[in-house]
Amino acid sequence: MLDTTAGYHALRNTAGAYRRGTSVLSVTGPDRTAFVSHLCAKRTEFAQPGTVTESIALSDDGTVESLILVVVEDERILLVSDQVVTIDAAAIAAELELPQVAVADVTAGFTAASVEGPQSWRAIQQLIDDDISSVLLNELRSIAVPGTTAPALLARVGTTAEYGYLVLIEAPAHETDALDLAVRLAGEVGGGQVDHHALHRAQAEVSHPLVPAQFDGLSLAEAGALWTLSADRDDDFRGRSILVAARPERRLIAVTAPGADAPDVGAPVFAGETQVGRIQVSLARAGLPDGFALAVLDTPFHVPGLALTSHGVELLTVSRPAVDLVSWAEPIGS
Repeated sequence: MLDTTAGYHALRNTAGAYRRGTSVLSVTGPDRTAFVSHLCAKRTEFAQPGTVTESIALSDDGTVESLILVVVEDERILLVSDQVVTIDAAAIAAELELPQVAVADVTAGFTAASVEGPQSWRAIQQLIDDDISSVLLNELRSIAVPGTTAPALLARVGTTAEYGYLVLIEAPAHETDALDLAVRLAGEVGGGQVDHHALHRAQAEVSHPLVPAQFDGLSLAEAGALWTLSADRDDDFRGRSILVAARPERRLIAVTAPGADAPDVGAPVFAGETQVGRIQVSLARAGLPDGFALAVLDTPFHVPGLALTSHGVELLTVSRPAVDLVSWAEPIGS
């Protein structure tokens, strides 16, 4: 495991590996597409086999419960999440009149890991026969993993706005662990396994949702994450009430702490002597010049370019992405 500073450097300059999938559900049966579409806030009913979609999953009252990778295969849909997904599948299927659907918790029979960073494509290249540049964003492919005959999948997905790939192996961890493979591949291009402090800093800089910390006590709109659902949906889905919620009077925005660590979670944020919000998520400094945090601020303070303070620390509100991304300037294969 790399330390936080080295891990952040790997994610932004070479390749960082980390585990995915605290929960893996398998959804099968002719009604599986309709079932998954109801469960996810983003449209998934038009997702074709061989693709991956990422969606927030909401509770009935619109509270964020999990962030799910929807892995669409020919005969099943896998729901991969870093949060434990607990649903009463039978009750949902009965309510929706979807008798031909089956949901099974297959977490123990899978391992998943991601490799992300500007050099991640180079690390992953050996897992496919043709050029890695042919793997499109959100595309899913079957692969052969050296050392095992277990079925495996590769998807081009990421959470840090750099290049990224997910490896999903259908075998228990004690037989073949996707994380071991991911760490080895990342190490071959100068990276390695990253801790959650480095990962969350890199994710927060580019607006990737941090579940659950970003949403603790906040609605989807207040957390600045309405883009994680399909707002134009006219069908029923779990948590649909969020679409008619009142316009929030506070919202989340990124702040930097020039030359200092970010204040702790819950620290009050001031404009002059007036409290205008608080720190929602405090991220690791990771060896960088400035601290970084997410603050929930009252209207009209949740805009970039404002100078604020918290516990004597100067803060500056910033837009995201808040970093210059290597992958935007260096194409795969360069």
